[in-house]
Amino acid sequence: MTVARDGPSLLITMGNKAGRRVPARIINRVIITGNVKLDSGVITLFTENGVPVTFLNRKGDIIGTALGVVNPDWRLKERQTMLFSNSLYRSRVLNWITAKRRNCQLQLLKDLACQDVKIFIAKGLREKDFKRALSGFIPVDETVFRIVSGTVKGMAYELVTNCLLTSDLDPHLGVLYRRYNMGLVRDLCYIMEAEIARQTVQFFRLKRWDVYLEGQNGEWMLNPAGMRSIVMRFESHQKRVQEIIGCLIDDIFQLMRELTI
Repeated sequence: MTVARDGPSLLITMGNKAGRRVPARIINRVIITGNVKLDSGVITLFTENGVPVTFLNRKGDIIGTALGVVNPDWRLKERQTMLFSNSLYRSRVLNWITAKRRNCQLQLLKDLACQDVKIFIAKGLREKDFKRALSGFIPVDETVFRIVSGTVKGMAYELVTNCLLTSDLDPHLGVLYRRYNMGLVRDLCYIMEAEIARQTVQFFRLKRWDVYLEGQNGEWMLNPAGMRSIVMRFESHQKRVQEIIGCLIDDIFQLMRELTI
């Protein structure tokens, strides 16, 4: 596949077939993976219009993100910085992250009909409890699980980035990942790891999920059909995931409103 910029549109060519033009204005999410040839004009076409471009490899790793240069809302950024860096408020945000993550984990275990979910509700759910409960729904080979969950996480990563940019929050200014690029994106993906695990478990519930993987240089990778399966599943759940992200962003704004500055 070759993708080139043609004015305000994309010219997409596959093999010996005639190229197809797609207006860039109708595309609001971009993830690039696999063997795709494209020029730099394609990337800048999206970043100029505020659409982030996320790059994934076939092993489920996020290898880069391209963002446009924007003028931030400095008043909003000031309050976000105060909320996430001031020791008085930061502990409250950390408690919020922990509570939201636990709620997502419990909801997933309920939906999976986990036998111990009532015990977890009564006595509390620890990280090792969640991992142990989830292990019964995933394959023994952790490498295969990591490839699939990493790809789903990449899809969620891109969607979180898009939502944060739309809300004018700084995607780099996080709490748990405060000294990392895309820190807030990483924070929200950390909260949503159970939702990412949900779609990963659904993948492994397919009768022949192994046909979507192939070995290459001694490593497992998703083949094009496997990538398509994950993308289609993610898109069918996009509304649900977007609602979760929206609620998390609403909570952040509410926490900022409560600042005494």
